[in-house]
Amino acid sequence: MKPIPRLFKVRIARGITFVLIAIAIVGSLMPPQQIEQLTFSLSDKLIHGLYYATLTFFWLLSTKRITIQKHIQVGLSVFFLGLTLEIMQDVLPIQRHMDVLDVFANSVGIGIAIGTARFLEIR
Repeated sequence: MKPIPRLFKVRIARGITFVLIAIAIVGSLMPPQQIEQLTFSLSDKLIHGLYYATLTFFWLLSTKRITIQKHIQVGLSVFFLGLTLEIMQDVLPIQRHMDVLDVFANSVGIGIAIGTARFLEIR
């Protein structure tokens, strides 16, 4: 079996990252009436942590070279994306409110993804 070239993997990861960002934006800014239909049995905070861990991990995979500086840049970018979406929930008239624990859960997910990437030595 022929190995997949690194550039092809990066492009796939970029596509997945773009889709995950779009889902995060749409899901975070949906009115609560539409979200109740999408209720899961798992805790909301667990979903936040897993989602942001997945987003961060694929964002790291989508970079050509991963250094400690790149880990920090990606981690901060995903953190500020989550923070901005939480603030927008509070500011926009969509009947949703900012939850600091969601931001904390996002941060835990980001940390898990960066730790996993460093442990696996993804370059």
